[in-house]
Amino acid sequence: MNNTITVLPIEQMKIVKRIDLLTQNKNNIEIRIGFIVYEREFRPDYKFIEKKKDEKDFLYLSTYPKQEDYPSDEIDELILSSIKNTFSNVRIHSELLFSSFDTDNLNRLIERPNEKANFIVRPEFYGQDLAFLVGKSFNTFLKNINVYLDGSSELIKFLTFNGYCKFENHEEVYSRLNKIKFL
Repeated sequence: MNNTITVLPIEQMKIVKRIDLLTQNKNNIEIRIGFIVYEREFRPDYKFIEKKKDEKDFLYLSTYPKQEDYPSDEIDELILSSIKNTFSNVRIHSELLFSSFDTDNLNRLIERPNEKANFIVRPEFYGQDLAFLVGKSFNTFLKNINVYLDGSSELIKFLTFNGYCKFENHEEVYSRLNKIKFL
């Protein structure tokens, strides 16, 4: 067993997002039946939310980063809303991949049984000139992702998560989604 922690090089530091799929058991207690994990890279427009200097007290610094400090953008929202279209009750949790300890924890988390699911994003045609669209073909985004199990796989077999993006920039959205590493 390794008893040292190594800080990762900056280019290997990432934000890890875990989306928990929740349901209620027969006793009406909320339980997690599975989860989806993906990584995001830092960018100038995707970074921790900075607080004003006068809001940074000892308590804030000792508990930083809080969930609300993690970045979130329209791609995160698209992924979350696509999953919510199938599983209305979800919870998202973000973590910083900062050290070898974090990497080991992540690897342990995803070393479990999983089921494959389809993640599909299509352009939203609402508000478009239908006469212009007739006979034309448009790309969709499709990726097979892992849904990790917490118990029986029966509730998460053969899932498809469908989402929609603006017609005007759907190719740009697909390009950004392609950069997401689903684990």
